[in-house]
Amino acid sequence: MSNQNNEHVYINAFNVIAGIGPQKLYLLASYFDSFQKAWSADADEFMNSGLSAKLAQTVVTERDSLEPQKEWQKLQDNDIQLITIQDELFPKKLKTIISPPFLLYVRGNMAILNSPSAAVVGSRKISDYGKHAITSIISDVARSDVIIVSGLALGTDALAHRETLDAHGKTIAVLAGGIDDKSITPRSHMNLAKQILDNGGAIISEYPIGSQPNRGTFPARNRIMAGLTDATVIIEATERSGTLITATHAHKFGRKLFALPGSIFTTNSVGPNMLIRDKNATPLLCSDDIMCTFKDTLKGTQTSSGQTCPSTTLTEHQKTLFETIKKHPDGAQINTIIKETKLDGSTISSELTMMEIDGIVKNIGNQVYVVLKS
Repeated sequence: MSNQNNEHVYINAFNVIAGIGPQKLYLLASYFDSFQKAWSADADEFMNSGLSAKLAQTVVTERDSLEPQKEWQKLQDNDIQLITIQDELFPKKLKTIISPPFLLYVRGNMAILNSPSAAVVGSRKISDYGKHAITSIISDVARSDVIIVSGLALGTDALAHRETLDAHGKTIAVLAGGIDDKSITPRSHMNLAKQILDNGGAIISEYPIGSQPNRGTFPARNRIMAGLTDATVIIEATERSGTLITATHAHKFGRKLFALPGSIFTTNSVGPNMLIRDKNATPLLCSDDIMCTFKDTLKGTQTSSGQTCPSTTLTEHQKTLFETIKKHPDGAQINTIIKETKLDGSTISSELTMMEIDGIVKNIGNQVYVVLKS
């Protein structure tokens, strides 16, 4: 075993001990010549390195029941690789953030960790409006060889991963716990996790095998998503949503931040609307908004010309609305649209909103709509 791999064995062993996290690993790395030597240190040496007396004693006690090689073998058995911030393969963007992780556990395609990427996050209880935005906008981005990063959670995360896979793109899931099969959560997304790996994606975390997520690990996970990517997209979030933690990190790290605008009467749109109002985020109106972030990094990337965005495949309701509005060159008023389409007001409102986002129609005032694209 090479010296580097031997170091990784002991780094992993330390990380398995409760209370040892990124900050403590940095302390140990700066004090000891190697993690292998640190493994045999006494409590006083650990305290001299910066660990508290309680944690130093915990390390000494738990170390007696840990076998570094056996812990390392668990990684091998689960096809998990370990990289540290000192390694060449460690994501370059992640090295530049405040409080970067000292290490990452990786399953799958490690090469894509340094690829152009965008994080997509939002509510677990995603609305039809949010779903439509992911289907029409994020899918376009994924088709352009941008890696889509999310957290494998219910709602927005899962849909972002699935739409990326459907678009034959690659996606990375960043977890707040261990990435071995027994630790992946939610359990209902085990098949999705397998699909991510089978299609050239990756699953990563800074937490060791057997770790379960808790209230403290999710915010820490969110900083990795924001730091790993070139841009962060907020689909939906309530005023106090944890999603806004990711937005805060992205803003702090100097990453491009996008937010999907929504109705002022919709709870899930309060977060994105606040980000836009406070000028912390750019309104997300089409895939071109995101793709402009990558115009210098993705060769052959093209965005649409003019002020409108590329149209997507229309739903049956949208086709009906399109044909109805098209019959009125001077614009169709909402009551006319309701009368002629015989669709309910709620359906018309949500579909017209998405058609506006796609640049297909426009509300020119007083709920009068015109066709922008034919």
